[in-house]
Amino acid sequence: MPTFAYVANGGNKVSVIDTNTNTVVNTIPVLSVDNFTKVIAITPDGKFAYVTNLYNVVAVIDTCTNTVVDTITVGDFPVGIEITPNGKYVYVTNSGLATSVSSTVSVIDTNTNIVVDTIPVGRDPIGIAITPNGNFAYVTNTKSDNVSVIDTNTNTVVNTITVGDFPQGIAITPNGNFAYVANQGQSAVTNTVSVINTSTNIVVDTITVGTAPSYIAITPDGNFAYVTNIFDDNVSVIDTDTNTVVQSVPVGACPLGIAITPDGNFAYVTNTCDDNVSVIDTNTNIVVDTIPVGALPLGIAIANIDFPCPTPLDRMCIETTRIFDSCMFEEELRKTFEVPNSNKTQDIQCNIIKTKCSILDITQIDQQQDLVDVKLQIKVLISFTSKCFNDNTFKRVACFDKNITLVKPEGADVYCDINNVTCSCSQSSHVGMVSCNNKLCCTVKVTAVVKSKKLVQFEVPVLKNCEPKQCCPNKGIIISPGKSYPLPNEPSEINSIMFVAKTDPGITSRVMVFLYGLPSTFATVTEELKQFKLNLPGGPYPVENVSLKNLGNSTIYIYNLTTK
Repeated sequence: MPTFAYVANGGNKVSVIDTNTNTVVNTIPVLSVDNFTKVIAITPDGKFAYVTNLYNVVAVIDTCTNTVVDTITVGDFPVGIEITPNGKYVYVTNSGLATSVSSTVSVIDTNTNIVVDTIPVGRDPIGIAITPNGNFAYVTNTKSDNVSVIDTNTNTVVNTITVGDFPQGIAITPNGNFAYVANQGQSAVTNTVSVINTSTNIVVDTITVGTAPSYIAITPDGNFAYVTNIFDDNVSVIDTDTNTVVQSVPVGACPLGIAITPDGNFAYVTNTCDDNVSVIDTNTNIVVDTIPVGALPLGIAIANIDFPCPTPLDRMCIETTRIFDSCMFEEELRKTFEVPNSNKTQDIQCNIIKTKCSILDITQIDQQQDLVDVKLQIKVLISFTSKCFNDNTFKRVACFDKNITLVKPEGADVYCDINNVTCSCSQSSHVGMVSCNNKLCCTVKVTAVVKSKKLVQFEVPVLKNCEPKQCCPNKGIIISPGKSYPLPNEPSEINSIMFVAKTDPGITSRVMVFLYGLPSTFATVTEELKQFKLNLPGGPYPVENVSLKNLGNSTIYIYNLTTK
């Protein structure tokens, strides 16, 4: 899956960088030009980016289409933004005007994009980081020189930690043990990073870095913290084992935002005064590339993005029953039954007529792990047959009580399936015979399975159709899934491509035009034969730098291809 960096530019646009080529592949207008984009965060599944804007708005970008799909009103002058690890909530720091006290954090439900809570914190909150388990959010309060700790289960401040002067950016190690806070300074710039032990919420170390440290990113392995020093035009690299600076990396002017690729190999730094992004190789700590972006780049976020977007017909939603946990057991019950009186003797046969399993009670024993105690009862109806009974048969019931521990997530139901039941009886008697006046001792064995299961939905790619492929004339062009087709050499420069195309029955594919190896425009092709015209933006282009590629799951059959 390709990796993209999203850069919030102060000119109220977001630049999208393909980290494979380090080129800007898209520029997204966010709001009106008089607004001001600040910081950006991407959901764990990579589907949406949330961007804070100067005038009380968070914009939501669909990363599949790279368009703004929603706007959310939050508090005054929002800056910092962070998303919970489960992707359910977005936390936004509302810094307020320099002369006022806004001092709140807005909580957005990502399912509805509605603010569901507002939390008072210290004065002028800026940075925010959430622990890997999602239980706590740490907020830097610049004018209070402290950090508020929010319990995300109750959305209340449970602790306040004094740090350095004018704290800005904050990052938490992947193991959740430490929070690193950049103290930028206000009346006089400072050069320290405070290290908070998150188990005690005490500052356990202070590290000297460059001048005016602003934002921090920590490598996925947790070994290094990268700090942007806005007045020194460099990045300090901190060894988190020793909490010492092991290197300073020169970058562009006024470095501010920083993000690290999911594989940990590169750090991307926004240089606000140079309108570009520096790319640091974290293995050598050398700048290996510089990427021009929009004016005043500030925040940056990096994620793996599913690109290109699957069309609705490329995917389908299936419904199935998922078993979360199961437990098979075998129980044996020995029971004595009274035999009806009779003057005759005859062998007695036992037969299972009916079984029933009932869930009597379910008790939660561990909410964190969804563990429950299930109390159940199995009833077995047994029929005894013998010629020595007046009516030839009599019936009795054997009961089994059992307690099982299961994983039962919210919404799941518990079922009991009986796999096998047997019975056998013995009675003092002559060889091959039993006395009908004696008591009958029987053994009943039950094998059963208890399950917790739930009806769930999955979105899956549509697989190839099992039907035979349609025949196509020899004159057609066949482009297999994932393959490219170079265009004819004449004319040497082109503005548009025209063709007629179809796919295999029941499958939709996308054919995309690549310019200089980068995706440009596309058409969605179905099993119905249709005519298409793809105009190349900003053309004409040399034909050798233009190609068609099949990005779907079906072979595409193209006829009458011409260029202009």
